[in-house]
Amino acid sequence: MEESFESVLLTNSRIKPVDAPDQIQEIAWVAASRGGDTLAFNRLVLKWERPIYNLALRMLQDPEEAAESTQEVFLSAFKNIGRFRQEARFSTWLYRIAMNQCISRLRRRPAETHYSLDDSRSDASIGSRLPASESHEGAFLLEETRNRVRLALEHLPPEQRAVLELKFFQDLTFEEIASVIQVPLSTVKSRLYAALEILKVRLGRASV
Repeated sequence: MEESFESVLLTNSRIKPVDAPDQIQEIAWVAASRGGDTLAFNRLVLKWERPIYNLALRMLQDPEEAAESTQEVFLSAFKNIGRFRQEARFSTWLYRIAMNQCISRLRRRPAETHYSLDDSRSDASIGSRLPASESHEGAFLLEETRNRVRLALEHLPPEQRAVLELKFFQDLTFEEIASVIQVPLSTVKSRLYAALEILKVRLGRASV
C-alpha cells in the first residue's frame, strides 16, 4: 500500500533521545568556546557538522552549495559565540544561523531554479535506505513516493520549507521551531499546514 507523503516525512524524521551527560558536555564546550577555547569549539563543530550539512542539503538540494553553506554557518557561529548567552539550547541557536543562511541563498536564486539531490554519500536524501525486510515492490513504491515528495519540496517558499525541515527532519516542537525562526507559534503552524496543502496538490493528492 502506498504511503502518504506525511508518513514518508515522519519516517525520515530523527528522534533525538534526551542525553543528559551529552548535554552537560555540550554546555561545557559552549562555555569554553565563549572564553576563546578553539579546541572546545572544534568539538562542537565535529558534533554538529553532519546534522547542519544534512539540513542545508535538504533545504538547498545541492551538495556543493550545502557544503559552502555549512562552512559559513560555523564561521558565523565562531565569530558570534561570545554573544550566545545560553538562554536557549546551542542547537536552537545553530539551527537559527543555518536557516537564515539557507533562506538567504534560496531567495537569491533566479525563479524556477531547481536542483537535484543525488549525493548518495549523504544520509540526508529522502530516499534513504529501507529495512532489509521490505519487499522489492514495496521498496520501489516507497522510493517513488519519497522522490515525488523531494521534488515537490522544491516548489515550496523558503519559509515553509524551513518549517517542514525543522518539524519532520529535526523533530523540533512547534515552540522550538518558533524560537529558531523567530516568529509567533501561530505563524509556524500556519506555514506548516499551508506547506502540506501545497505538497498534496503537487503530489496529486489534494483529496487526501
